[in-house]
Order: sequence, then structure tokens, then C-alpha cells
Amino acid sequence: MPAVRTLSDRELTVSYFGRQLLHRAERPTAAAAVARLTALQAQYSPSPHLALWARLPGFGHRELEAALLDGTVVKSTLMRGTLHLVAGADYGHLAAAWRRRWLTELRGRHRDADLDEAALEASLRAFAAVPRSADELRGHTAEASGGRVRTADLLHYPRALLPLVHVAPSGHWRAHGKPRLVLWDGELPPEPAATARLVRRYLAGYGPASRADVAHFTGLRLAQVDPALAALGEPVRYLAEDGRELLDLPGAPPPSDPGGELPVRFLPKWDAALLSHADRTRMLPAAIHRQVYRAVNGTLLASYLVDGLVAGVWEHGRAGGAAVLTLTPLLPHGGRAELEREGERLLAFLEPDADRRTVVFAS
Repeated sequence: MPAVRTLSDRELTVSYFGRQLLHRAERPTAAAAVARLTALQAQYSPSPHLALWARLPGFGHRELEAALLDGTVVKSTLMRGTLHLVAGADYGHLAAAWRRRWLTELRGRHRDADLDEAALEASLRAFAAVPRSADELRGHTAEASGGRVRTADLLHYPRALLPLVHVAPSGHWRAHGKPRLVLWDGELPPEPAATARLVRRYLAGYGPASRADVAHFTGLRLAQVDPALAALGEPVRYLAEDGRELLDLPGAPPPSDPGGELPVRFLPKWDAALLSHADRTRMLPAAIHRQVYRAVNGTLLASYLVDGLVAGVWEHGRAGGAAVLTLTPLLPHGGRAELEREGERLLAFLEPDADRRTVVFAS
């Protein structure tokens, strides 16, 4: 048996930068890019738009909105109980994989409730055939269950029992307010094929990765992840510098460090590139992890990359016709001229009608 290759941290960072489409060497459609990235976290409506802006040359928010309207991209509560945008072609698999975990937890909390789950699902299926608000779904769940579902789970249960997707304008650029949800028009695929599709998508966009990384991203237990990994066939195996085993798809190109510096990039709040591993150091240095990711409320700040690694955070504001992008370095770095140019491009995307746009570095 050949020796397992050890990957340097630099090789992982450079390879990951490419898999995340951050080179901007390709121009897939918005829907194809979402599929390549598996899922974009969408609890903050501008974030998926900014994530695609960072990766796709010439991206405009109307491209993603059109994909949401025609169903090639779908917004729903999925992995880890978090709102995501996913490719419409993948939605059924991702929903089925997460449903298994979610229902297991809900059934555990209601084991003594004498709940007729089949009757509740049938009632909710008919009710959600037309768009409903979250409050309407809670009220119907309470009534249809005869008060047997806990108050805290009145929305969780319909989301777990049924594939419910958001209705536009939810997911559109800077769209806020209470969304409406509707029953997805499709059949959920069976397990374990659903989880196998999710794991394959994850490794394609985020590999090589450890079993713990896969479980972290999917929110699934290893008992569900391991059969999906086995279904891939014989994965490519590597070792990280710290000795962790990393897995990749069969036939995936080996990571390498071609030399040279990676271009600067701006990432939005909750960008999946930084959240999708149990060990996040391939892009987020451990020394500043707590300054970028606030574990208390699960907030990941908007950040910028220098040579493939987070070097600082950013925020923007507007007063009248003046828009300002403020960059706060967290580590010493160069590339300030390139950051200013890319920052001006970001401000043009964020505030296209501003009279003045300025990029400043916080002291």
C-alpha cells in the first residue's frame, strides 16, 4: 500500500481557494455556482449575493433573484437548522438528509406526547400547498396536533415533516421581513442516497476534509455520515500537518502550491468558506479566530483575505451620498493598494448610486 501523502497547510489553503471559485477563473451561472458550493448560508439576505459577487466576474444580484424565481436556486432551512440557498436540483437530497436528523431529535422531545405524526403531516401537507407565514404554520401545527407539539417546536415540526421552501422575495437582495413558506413541488429521494449526494457535494467544494469536517458542515451524526462516505467508493486519503486524516473524492486533483500570492478577496458575513470545517484554519488563522467568529451568538463577521487567509474584517456605512468601506486589520499584512481597488469595487456593488465612495483603514 503506497504511503499516504501529507499536505502542507499552504497546499490546503491554495487548493481550497480554487475550489471555492475565488480565483474567478470560471464563470458558471449563479445556480451552478451555488451547486458547486453546496449551500450558501442565507439568514442575512445580502450574504449569498456578496458570496457570489466575490466569486463570479460580472455578477449582479438580479441573476440570483431570477434563479430563485425559476426554482434553479431554492431557499430553505436545511443543514444544522440554518437557512441556506441551494441548487434546486440538489434540494430534495439535502432536505431528505437533514430531515432524518431533525425528526430524530423532535421525536425524542415528544416521545410521551401521544402525537399522531402521520395525521399531522397529512394535515400540514394540505395546509402548506399554498404559501403560509411562520405564524400560520405554528397555529395550524398547534391545532392539528391537539396541542401535543411543544410551543418551541411548532415551526420546527412542519419544517422537519415537509420540504418547505421560501417564497420570493425572500432571498432577494436586501429583502427583509417575515417570509412565506410553501410545500416544495417534488418527491424526497430515499436514504442513504440523499446523504451520499450531500457528502459528495461537500467534498467537491470543501475537500479534502476530515470525517469531523463533514459532520460539522452537514450537522449529521457520524452514523449517518460514514455510510455516505463508504458509498463514494475508495476516497483519496491524505494527512494534514497535524496528523488528521483528510478524505477527498476519487479522482479529485491533488492539492498543490503553485507559488505566488493569491489575490485579495472580500467575504460576507457567514460565508461558507470560513464556516464549513470543524478546523477552520485553512483560511482563518487560529490567532484571530475569536475576533472574526463570535461563538456566543454564532456571528461570523464580514472579512477580507490576503494571500488566501483572513487578515481583517470590514464594514460599510452610508451618509447621504457618501459611502465608506472601513477595513480593520487583525494581522499585519501588505496588499493595501489591491485591497483599496477591490474595496472600491465592493462599494460599487453595495452602493451603486452613491456620489462618493471611500475605502479607509481603521487605525
